[in-house]
Amino acid sequence: MKTKHLLSMCVISIFSLSNGLMAQKVDKNKNQQVSDSTSTNKKEEKNRNVMLNADSNIGPRNVNIGLPFTGDVVILENDLPVVYYFYPTIPTTSWRMDNSLSKMGLMSFAESAITTGKVGYAVKSSDRDASTKLKGFGSVYVNSFGASRYDLTLTGPLGKKGWGYMVDAYKNFDRGNGTNYKFTPWNDNTTMLKFAIQKKYSKGNVRLLYKSINVQSVVTNYSPLTYNGNGKTTPLSNFELGTDSYILETGKIPYYDYNTGVASYADLNSSKFSRTNSNSLYLTGEHKFSGGWNMTYSTMYQDVNSPLAITFPLTLGVYDPDRAAASNWSFKYAGTSNAYTGSAQMVSSQMIPQSKNNSIFTRVELTKKFGVHDVRFGLNQLYTHRQYNVNSGLYFQTVEANPKLLDMYVFVPAFNMSVKATNDHSLMPASAGGYGSATNDKYKKLALYATDDFKLGKRLDVGFGIRLENQTISDKTNPYINDFVKDRPLISKDFSNRLNKVGAFNFVYKITGQFGVVGDATYNSWYERYWDYAFRDANGNPIPDPSTPGAKPMQTEGKEFQTNVKNFGGGIFYNLGNSMQLVSKLTYISKDNIRASQSVTNPANQSERTTFDPIIYDLSTVGWTTDIMANPFKNFSIHYLLTVQAPKYQNYSYSAYGTTYDYGGKYIPELSGVLMEIDPSYSLKNGIRLWASLRYFGKQYGNPTNVLYYNGWWENFGGVDYRVSRDINLKLQVTNFLNQQGVKGKIQGADQITDAAPFTNRTIVASGIRPRTFELTLQYKF
Repeated sequence: MKTKHLLSMCVISIFSLSNGLMAQKVDKNKNQQVSDSTSTNKKEEKNRNVMLNADSNIGPRNVNIGLPFTGDVVILENDLPVVYYFYPTIPTTSWRMDNSLSKMGLMSFAESAITTGKVGYAVKSSDRDASTKLKGFGSVYVNSFGASRYDLTLTGPLGKKGWGYMVDAYKNFDRGNGTNYKFTPWNDNTTMLKFAIQKKYSKGNVRLLYKSINVQSVVTNYSPLTYNGNGKTTPLSNFELGTDSYILETGKIPYYDYNTGVASYADLNSSKFSRTNSNSLYLTGEHKFSGGWNMTYSTMYQDVNSPLAITFPLTLGVYDPDRAAASNWSFKYAGTSNAYTGSAQMVSSQMIPQSKNNSIFTRVELTKKFGVHDVRFGLNQLYTHRQYNVNSGLYFQTVEANPKLLDMYVFVPAFNMSVKATNDHSLMPASAGGYGSATNDKYKKLALYATDDFKLGKRLDVGFGIRLENQTISDKTNPYINDFVKDRPLISKDFSNRLNKVGAFNFVYKITGQFGVVGDATYNSWYERYWDYAFRDANGNPIPDPSTPGAKPMQTEGKEFQTNVKNFGGGIFYNLGNSMQLVSKLTYISKDNIRASQSVTNPANQSERTTFDPIIYDLSTVGWTTDIMANPFKNFSIHYLLTVQAPKYQNYSYSAYGTTYDYGGKYIPELSGVLMEIDPSYSLKNGIRLWASLRYFGKQYGNPTNVLYYNGWWENFGGVDYRVSRDINLKLQVTNFLNQQGVKGKIQGADQITDAAPFTNRTIVASGIRPRTFELTLQYKF
């Protein structure tokens, strides 16, 4: 499950507030809700405040749709994904919201499926075109934690024959939430440069754009706290939620090499484990043919050497002094004889050094209007090659801000003495923390898609879409799932020529000029592969090769399955001129054949931890959403969104060490049953606008057995925008202006907790809410 935890964390860190620019753009788009909510050609969602999030401030916000994030596409630039897959290439290592982007929007569920083959809402962005005279777009951002961001984009002509350029420079020094890392002053230190040359001609344009991003960042930081039961938590006296660091103060994380098993340290302040270099080259353009056909095209080549350093503090592995004594365990500060008598935290690490990732993406679209028909034909090519190694380890640290590394000792009655259980790098045996892995795979996809949006009479608007995608995955994988590789060969298999399918349908029937019904359906199906054990006993448990004495079970059998996502929705709309627009819909979403893995500690021997893989399960969500845009009086607008949903696991069970864990019918962690958003805005004279954004998240479960949960909470934002002149804007924003404290998200290492009682008034580990942050942005243009 570590990969799944990481992907969930990635999407949270990616979706956030950028520099206030997008918040302004989304507000402007809200006034378009009348036409968009009743249009058959609904390619974008206009009423989503996608750039406001309480977790980070370097990318767009996640839109909760009742499905947990599992690595699907999230951000597009120039019609192409900025990365193909989240692991190990996090999108913000190859994309940033800055002044070089002229357009931002949120693609609908169906549009994302048709044009990318992926599931969910995707943020769509486009780079600025060259201009016919020199133009500049700049901004400076600072916040109350000492973060700063500088950004300048220049566009202009090159001669008088249609040639032009775009140049962009972006620098981000982000202190995160003021997190006091001891090993680095920055949570995110990023430099981005873009250079583009463009040729405009009578029937279109063509552009060559180069983008280089250098990112050094800290990806994870969880928080320890006390779980009081009944959804309530309290902070620890020695740890401030949201600002303190729970990563070793030295930034040096112990691990075992995936191949040799040799112990070492990963330095989080080094390039090897924290610095990403991303280089992308785009060829984009558009052309108008005679006869009304229009063509747009975009091709990107990308090279990324992304590392990924992840530490997972395990809730099951928090040892308060009484619990440590009951286990006959004791601790000393690493490499010393000095005893440590406080609480100890077991931490699992996944250290991926700089990896090799190459991609080539292409998208070509032809569009034309035929009477009442608006047709589109597209070709989409996707190729990516990932090659990375995961080094794992399990160690103990102190439970405090900027924790220290510990050595663990076990009392042996036979010798009447304590024996050191950790090695010279303070690591538990590899059997407790995992052996790491090696991955080398290639994805090749070639898709054709088509859509048609048309009218049937004056009352009915209809839209259809279809995507057919040929997929080949070449996988060279590590079969030694519970052992080091030891220079043994990896195994290879091509999962070739599989047909992935997407279908979409939507309609709007106008019963009157103001009232009607809406409906939509999306079906998305694709093939996945996994590696299974070659030998099993009569009960289905993996066993070693019977012909090889002393061998371990190995995953050598390549298998495939088909995952299907179904999304059905239907409801009503009501438009009261420009005063109010309402859409209310019921939605059903299901997803089947989802692959997972679980790392489980043996209750009888806590130094033994085994990975169980594969586990296949399903999920479904039933929800009701009401969305209202209103302008009740002059200069005032308000957006209200209410979602009530029930996202649950289906057919999800597995057995480990004699215990069966069944999550079927349980609510999916991190997804609230009730979501509410309130966005008021009021414009004063002299270019001043006051605004706020309030979001409520209802009861949320922290683990898949649903015995640990949080009560509902609010996320809140507010600000003042002041248009100083035609070319200068000032924006003051306060994130978490109510200064709430608490946690949210999945509780780390709690998948096997089936009874909350032993953990009530005990320490658990989760994600902290961002503390109150004052943010000031100056925007200027010339």
